[in-house]
Amino acid sequence: MSRSAFLGGNPVREKSIPWISTMGKEETDAVVSVMESGTLSAFLAKSGDKFLGGSMVKELERAFCERFNAKNAITVNSATTALHVAVAACGIGPGDEVLVSPYTMVATASSVLMNCAVPVFVDVDPDTYTMDPSKIEQWISPRTKAIITVNIFGLPSNLPEIMEIAKKHNLYVIEDNAQAPGATVNGVESGTIADIGVFSLNYHKIIHSGEGGVLLTNNDTLARNCQLIRNHGEVVLDEEGDMDTIALGSNLRMSELHAAIGIEQLKKLDAFLESRRRLAKKISDGLVERQGLKGVTIPHGYTHSYYIYPIKYDANIWGIDRQTFAKAMQKEGFPLGVGYVKPIYLMNIYKHKHVFNKTTYPFAFIDEPIQDYKKGICPIVEKLYFEQLLTADICRIPFTERDIDDFFEAIDKIWEERFEIAKVVIEE
Repeated sequence: MSRSAFLGGNPVREKSIPWISTMGKEETDAVVSVMESGTLSAFLAKSGDKFLGGSMVKELERAFCERFNAKNAITVNSATTALHVAVAACGIGPGDEVLVSPYTMVATASSVLMNCAVPVFVDVDPDTYTMDPSKIEQWISPRTKAIITVNIFGLPSNLPEIMEIAKKHNLYVIEDNAQAPGATVNGVESGTIADIGVFSLNYHKIIHSGEGGVLLTNNDTLARNCQLIRNHGEVVLDEEGDMDTIALGSNLRMSELHAAIGIEQLKKLDAFLESRRRLAKKISDGLVERQGLKGVTIPHGYTHSYYIYPIKYDANIWGIDRQTFAKAMQKEGFPLGVGYVKPIYLMNIYKHKHVFNKTTYPFAFIDEPIQDYKKGICPIVEKLYFEQLLTADICRIPFTERDIDDFFEAIDKIWEERFEIAKVVIEE
């Protein structure tokens, strides 16, 4: 075996494999068709058919309902917006608390703050990295109104148990399914199991339209609320003479261009997933044969979408710290993410509790907070972030099975020279 690049040898790969677009002729033709129609958006903030948008938006919504077996789909301009809409649609606001995973993109928790409610963070399972149902009830208070669980890295949360707890305490459940389109729990599509599911069409997701988001719900009232919040609902309600419903909306609408792209991308989802799952199986099989690296854990009855592949690293077995291992892998042409994201509650916005100018609202709206945002409240997440987790973006196009062979060649080179690498690090 050749010398590792970390110690001056030739790398397995001179350049890392770049991100490439999954756009094709179908998406180009769809965009051209919309451009030639002259109708780039057909929404109007008034009651009537235009309130629900144009033909491409409606077609994308129909396609999502059909593909994921959902009753209602509501498109918006991003998944971040979709999370905000979902929280608002559940009637959550000042004085309320929402249970949230701390190990996710910041928008999941920000959607709660944007609605002037307070996030309360629930630790994750050490093997699946999704919200741990056994940790939920300790954080439920009389102010708790909902749970936002994240189907992280492509794996659905333990939704059967979470839904059971939510039913017991009369809470809404929102699935942040941005990373897991096409994953399932006992044959049911993730993103359709909770009261509302949120999908992302951001450019680096499994399917995308550049930007965009979709909400799925089987609850007609929640669907109507989402539609109102998406498109200046206060105007529509006033025109319809609805004196009881309250909805403060905005322009959160998707354009016909983005919808047209989304329609074509959705047709490709299953082929993308088939490719990702094939590569992921090869990765999982390879990790089983190697020490100090643990691959994904998939509960019985679940399927995974493999947005990215998480790997748990054991520095005690390797004898080199995680950062050094990642640096050595990068020199071989395989950059790895280290730690994923900082636990959200450790961010300055939570430390200082300054969201709206210099006030401490909405935190100050609650007299006796159930949770203090400080290190130690979610020990599993902190261990993953500070010590254990690596992420590999190697299941996507254009990676092939040969590339996975190269990935393991790089790992094996580093393993064989790990003690020498450790000495170099100490000397530095």
